[in-house]
Amino acid sequence: MEQGKITSASDFKDTPQGLAQRWNTEISAAKQELTKFHEDAKRIVHRYLDKRDDFGRDQSRVNLFWSTMQVLLSMLYARPPRADVSRSWQDSEDDEARVAGTIMQRLLNRSFDDNVSPWDATVRNGIEDWLTVGMGQMWLRYEVKTEPYTIEAVVDEMGNELSPASEAERITEEDAPCDYVYWDDFFWSPARTWSEVRWVARRVYMTKDQLVERFGKDIASVVPLSRPTREGNVREENPQNDPWNKGEVFEIWCKENKKVYWYAKGADVILDVKDDPLGLENFFPCPKPLIANATTSNFMPRADYIMAQDQFNELDEINTRITWLTRAAKIAGVYDKTAGDSVGRMFSQASENQLIPVDNWAMFAEAGGVKGKIDFAPIDQVVNCINQLRQYRQDKVMQIYEVLGVSDVMRGSSKASETATAQQIKAQYGSTRVQLKQFYIAEWICNGLRIKAEIICKHFQPETMVKRSNIERTPDVQFVPGAIALLKNEEMAEYRINVEADSMAALDWAAERDAAVQFLQGMGAFVSQVAPMAQQNPEAAPILMKLLQWGVAKFRVSTEIESVLDQAIASMNQKLQTPPQPPQPTIEQQIEMQKIQSNEKIAMMESETDKEIAALKGTIDLQKIEMQAKMDQMTEQFSTIKDMLSMNPESGQKLGELLDNVSSIAQGALQTQLDTQQQMRAVMEAVGKKKRRVPIRDPQTGDILEVREMDDEPDLLPGTQAALAGGAPLPPAVTPQVAPQPQMPI
Repeated sequence: MEQGKITSASDFKDTPQGLAQRWNTEISAAKQELTKFHEDAKRIVHRYLDKRDDFGRDQSRVNLFWSTMQVLLSMLYARPPRADVSRSWQDSEDDEARVAGTIMQRLLNRSFDDNVSPWDATVRNGIEDWLTVGMGQMWLRYEVKTEPYTIEAVVDEMGNELSPASEAERITEEDAPCDYVYWDDFFWSPARTWSEVRWVARRVYMTKDQLVERFGKDIASVVPLSRPTREGNVREENPQNDPWNKGEVFEIWCKENKKVYWYAKGADVILDVKDDPLGLENFFPCPKPLIANATTSNFMPRADYIMAQDQFNELDEINTRITWLTRAAKIAGVYDKTAGDSVGRMFSQASENQLIPVDNWAMFAEAGGVKGKIDFAPIDQVVNCINQLRQYRQDKVMQIYEVLGVSDVMRGSSKASETATAQQIKAQYGSTRVQLKQFYIAEWICNGLRIKAEIICKHFQPETMVKRSNIERTPDVQFVPGAIALLKNEEMAEYRINVEADSMAALDWAAERDAAVQFLQGMGAFVSQVAPMAQQNPEAAPILMKLLQWGVAKFRVSTEIESVLDQAIASMNQKLQTPPQPPQPTIEQQIEMQKIQSNEKIAMMESETDKEIAALKGTIDLQKIEMQAKMDQMTEQFSTIKDMLSMNPESGQKLGELLDNVSSIAQGALQTQLDTQQQMRAVMEAVGKKKRRVPIRDPQTGDILEVREMDDEPDLLPGTQAALAGGAPLPPAVTPQVAPQPQMPI
């Protein structure tokens, strides 16, 4: 089918042969569109490497293009970048989202920290391609390794098999590697902008064994094998002595139908077709290529070298002329042959402090001596021309720097006569010219990291994410399950993956130190001014902290402490929401409160003592009543006995036994009364003593722990002494009353 004659996808049959025909047409059109770029790129690489067979014979060069690209590479990518992952909405209470961002950030930065990972080499090669030929690209993929295992049969308690044993596979290793794509192996559909690109493809050269392993023996047999050769072998820089025959395979990702095709040059059938294997939001497994000088009229790279190629050619011509003039600027002349060979020997044989003899000195002196016998070729014009060419060369070098955006300050050179302010201004504006290139690189790396983050979220096992991020060894371990669920369920569009351009530049320790000092000075001045206001009005403290946070964000060195300010503001807001604590009492008020508490404790203890004395008195009164009741009972029994004796005198013997029993009861009651009086006397002695109540305090806090009663004097109180001496009655007690025993007849 002729180029430009495709009207619909239905022009090609949906068969392996039809798909092969379609993608042969698409790839051929893309190659033709990229022909000019590829030719220029090969010429530029040849010039960048300065590949010549006749060094210094016909042409002399100063490879300023190579040195300029090396300077730009060191400025733009001096170290691996650091990714920053955060939620699009910065909610301080959303701990799971914060931990999810930390997990993803660790997984992405691990790509650059791992010595085995090709991320750093891929990014560096892509940037170098972009600086030299005008385009750099990377390619993301999901790589997984599995192993078979057996799922045991499920049986119930009776031994019946519920489900039979089966074979399955489990993941043993998974990764999202990043491959470097050589600029000559990346293709895309002709378009004006990247958003209009319908498909992208990369070319991979595969051996017979690799084809069999990937596509099978039948498909591998239809792929033609040959030595890797590319169109336009003029100034070819690729390896020319590879002994392996390989097949030229294209991996094509078509956004129109969300399918991936594998097509081999020269094959009559398509090798393989798969539906969207990664499920990415933008489908393509690669970011927008790092492309130079593309316009909206045609998405086609244009190397920076082409913008300054005339100046480079003129510089080569100037250097060549200076070289040839330098060769011509030498001592050459003639001498008089009649003077003999003395003059010639003076230059060819004479050494230091050696004189050459002359045959006829008088005649030699009369002829003017050496000046009259020799004359030199003039070289003043040659030297003057060399000086003019050197000045012109310097102007041409500065012109190249202006075109490529490299200043003398960035190359480390400066004039001693320039002031520090002048040098600072030159460095500031010089860095501004490079910021756009830094932005392009940071955007390219960010897009690649977003694709990797999306692959991790959609395909990685939770165990792999937790293990590689080492999040379980942090204080946020309780939020890990929710964070993993958040990464698995929510779209990555809700996260911001950012790569600071400065994180890839070489460190300027002096500038970092000055920035840190300036930051501390500014923050210290602000705190000293607003601290009195915050003390007078605590409600204004969060607002002042917000102002401080806004100002801190303007300093690049403050990134590491912004989270600390967030925590301080959250803590301050929480304190304002809680009710205020009552003011602390003064020292005098604390002493007075302690006195009141001491008096209260003493009064409480006195009240408890009074209660004990009243209870003891009640016990004694109860015993008195019981003894009186027993004596009344005995009196009544005596009256009964008296009446019985008057009626029956013969019962005297029995009556004597009864009286003995009554007598023993009376004696027991008397002894009980005496014991009670003795106990009462002991209680009165204990209670009647003079007491001194002493508060016992805590030696550290001064609080009263207890109040102890201590004997003040050994003497008894006056009332107690009188009661015990007989001058005053004792507390009521039962006086034993024993009725007189009547005369018993014998």
